[in-house]
Amino acid sequence: MSHVSLTLPNTTELQAFCRAIRDCHREREQPLAIRFSEQATHIVLEGPVILLPMHPPLPKEAKIVGTVKQVDNRHEIHPQEKGKTINLHLDSELVAELEQIRRHVARKTQHEVILEMFVRGLRSFQQEHPEEGKKP
Repeated sequence: MSHVSLTLPNTTELQAFCRAIRDCHREREQPLAIRFSEQATHIVLEGPVILLPMHPPLPKEAKIVGTVKQVDNRHEIHPQEKGKTINLHLDSELVAELEQIRRHVARKTQHEVILEMFVRGLRSFQQEHPEEGKKP
């Protein structure tokens, strides 16, 4: 089973926030593990899901492993969803175009492909809006 984690700096304000998270989990009988980093500089919360009561936004130092979703009047951190495999039937013309793109991209590095896309997009924009490209 996938777990999520939330790591917060160990401050008095955030300790109170972690207690509110703990209480929320107790009310809903959801498992939650709370521990401190080795030097006690961070608080680490772990579980199958983390329920966050409505509070001010998390600090930018917060490290989240999972996906934050809003549910009712609170936020929850859920495990990241895995990719899904689908069966897709394409017509022969589209398959040929995709194969041509794949061959073209296979010979280049990621940097070269992105640079080429950027330059082509810029040139296309300049052709569509010639007055925009001449402003200082």
